Amino acid sequence: MNLIATRQSVYDRARAVQAQTPFLALDIDRIVSAYHALLNNVPNAEIFYAVKSNSNTAVVAALAAQGSSFDVASLAELEKILALGVPGERVVCSNPIKNTKLLKRCAEMQVYGVVADSVDELHKIATHAPGNRVYIRLAVDNSGAVMPLDKKFGVSREQAIEELMLARDLGLQPIGLAFHVGSQCLNPDNWTRAIEECGVIWQAAADVGIALYFLDLGGGYPTRTNDHVPTFTTIGQAITQAVADYIPPTPNLRIILEPGRGLAGESGVMVMTVEGRAQRGDKTWLYLDGGIFHGMMEILEGFSDFPVKTDHPELEATELYTLAGPSCDSADTMLRDVELPEVNIGDRLYFLNTGVYTIEYASNFNGFDIPTVQIL
Repeated sequence: MNLIATRQSVYDRARAVQAQTPFLALDIDRIVSAYHALLNNVPNAEIFYAVKSNSNTAVVAALAAQGSSFDVASLAELEKILALGVPGERVVCSNPIKNTKLLKRCAEMQVYGVVADSVDELHKIATHAPGNRVYIRLAVDNSGAVMPLDKKFGVSREQAIEELMLARDLGLQPIGLAFHVGSQCLNPDNWTRAIEECGVIWQAAADVGIALYFLDLGGGYPTRTNDHVPTFTTIGQAITQAVADYIPPTPNLRIILEPGRGLAGESGVMVMTVEGRAQRGDKTWLYLDGGIFHGMMEILEGFSDFPVKTDHPELEATELYTLAGPSCDSADTMLRDVELPEVNIGDRLYFLNTGVYTIEYASNFNGFDIPTVQIL
């Protein structure tokens, strides 16, 4: 299904939902379809769905039924996945900073591996999850990503080699490398360059007697917000070629993907009702029953490609609006100069591409309701 048809299908189904707003409508079939599309385009890879992107039970249960594995960032996420009957060997923890409770539970449930990107974290793992498999996160180029992630986590090539050796010396099992090319990555070359860097470290590790086999390509697989966003096919070709070119021949090589946005982003439509309308100078403001603090936090982080539709798709878009949430905080302003047909109090607005990092961020700030989830 092409991009326009996919959007129209999810939007049409969301319009049919008769529920109190705000709510997030989720198309589970769309998520399952994206799961298989990504697998088909990255041969021999394994998907470890990033639970943090959308931890709704219906989402993770559907993916578990398809054979997906999972990346967890917290104890709560781990317990949710274990409660579905997923064994620890189908779980990794790629949060570089883990508390001791999470580490102990990972060890107890034999979670396949945990990441590290600092000497202190390796010592912590050795203390609370002795003998665990570990992989080291690299800092890689995030240029071309809508939300770069290269400042908070990751180590250099030299540090990675030193930490692999330290992990071995601490009695841990150093198994591989991980990286993240940045959230909503629009540049397939990021994967190519990162895999090339991994290849250099891979060989250096082999030179000191450490045989790596676990290559975690992290997340960054984008939501198709427009036709210029690279497809899974384009990204898969870049990954496959880079692995062939740069990773030394490795028995039992495991290639791990940790998608979140790429699987579930297009599956969601956030539905809100217009509660107020005001003219501020030459700007028309619409105030909705949901906002930045009730599911749209990513706008503050720089991601705002959420096409907006109304209940009247047959009408021509002729007016510009500023869309704001219900709270008293001035930061609760979502989008400006959005062109729509005439919108009045009581109308519903539909925000597309909201299947991830929406409900996960939602709070009842100012006492307003958190959006419910409606499965389509």
